[in-house]
Amino acid sequence: MEFLKDIALPQSAEHIQLLHYMLILILFLFIPFVSAIFGGTVLSVFYKKKEKIDLDENCRKFSQDIIELVTVNKKAGFILGLVPLLTAILIFSQLFQSSENSNLVYLGISFLLFVIAFNFIYDYRNSFNYLNNVDLNSGKIGVVFLFFALWFFSAGMSVAVFYDNWKPEGIFSSLFSSIVIIRFLFLLVSAFAITGGAILFGLFYLDGGKANLDKNYGEFAKWKALKITFTATILLPLLFFANLVIIPGSSLSGGVFAYIIIGLFLLFLAYNFLYVIFVRFSSKFTALLFFSLLFMVLTIIISDQLVISNSTKVSSAILAVHYEELLADLKGEGGPVELSGEEIYQIRCVACHKFDVKLVGPPHNEVVPKYFGNENQLTAYIRNPSKIDPNYPPMPNPGLRPREAKAVAEYVLEQVKKNVEKQ
Repeated sequence: MEFLKDIALPQSAEHIQLLHYMLILILFLFIPFVSAIFGGTVLSVFYKKKEKIDLDENCRKFSQDIIELVTVNKKAGFILGLVPLLTAILIFSQLFQSSENSNLVYLGISFLLFVIAFNFIYDYRNSFNYLNNVDLNSGKIGVVFLFFALWFFSAGMSVAVFYDNWKPEGIFSSLFSSIVIIRFLFLLVSAFAITGGAILFGLFYLDGGKANLDKNYGEFAKWKALKITFTATILLPLLFFANLVIIPGSSLSGGVFAYIIIGLFLLFLAYNFLYVIFVRFSSKFTALLFFSLLFMVLTIIISDQLVISNSTKVSSAILAVHYEELLADLKGEGGPVELSGEEIYQIRCVACHKFDVKLVGPPHNEVVPKYFGNENQLTAYIRNPSKIDPNYPPMPNPGLRPREAKAVAEYVLEQVKKNVEKQ
């Protein structure tokens, strides 16, 4: 999928921001849908096998209702599953076209696995209606492919979110990294929470409630769905915290924290709706539960996009400069458009550095004077930093190109010289 970066066109700053908004919408369609399909297929296969063992008609009906509810139909699988992921791949190819660190390989593998998984899962769904014996093997194979599709998708999104702070050494090492595992677990647990909420919403609220036609089956479905939803949601706060901890400080912002807090608030509302459904069942609360979980997922998607935006400010600024250069050439104006050292510094460095105050790193006014007359040495250090002072943590590699690092070095040296002259 890397070839997509070669044919991608530079984008203006406004277009880049628009791409982030599009990703939010696309992922909001994609993630809840594939999460419900995964959780629903796992549960459907489980209760179908349980029906063979217990000879319980409720298990058979529950299994069929779940798979029909979460998959909707094959057209929905194409529109809500495959199209959004393919669109997300195209958007990421635009956002990361100037970067060596890309998530396109992971997302490309994920896309192929989703195609295979969906074919098996919809064969399994159709077998309830058209075959005398349900094709349980198709369901099992579909679950396996979907499991790995979600794993590769988590890896692809992790590379995007941790773009500026994590360089995967290889596909397999990244799949088993703590970052990907934590985010993958969060996705799986969220999948079962959404699935449980979708079952309650679909069986008891949508179209007047299918399960109300049979009181015995209704009670069976209600308690099973409540148990699934409660078990999943009780694990989510821990994974919320773990997901927040692994985000590097340089990529955090007030907006990221705000949306995480909103997500936790929506999860708290979901707990309240679960309690009300448990104590005094009402179909309208199943709808409130489902949508609170759905919008909780939206807050995570938005916070991820904010982290991606924060992590790729330099890359996005470079793309915008390339866009201005291309636009100038098309207009016949010529002349390269340069991103100044101050602009790069304000985007990438101010989170950890100040000129006269100790922050994460030492004050520039104290350590930069030794580079006076040796700009190349400072440029080399910015491009490939190493630990020098044991009193400070090692500086992460900012991932700047030679001319960008040189521009930052010139800016810092110039400012420090001015500060020293004032003393």
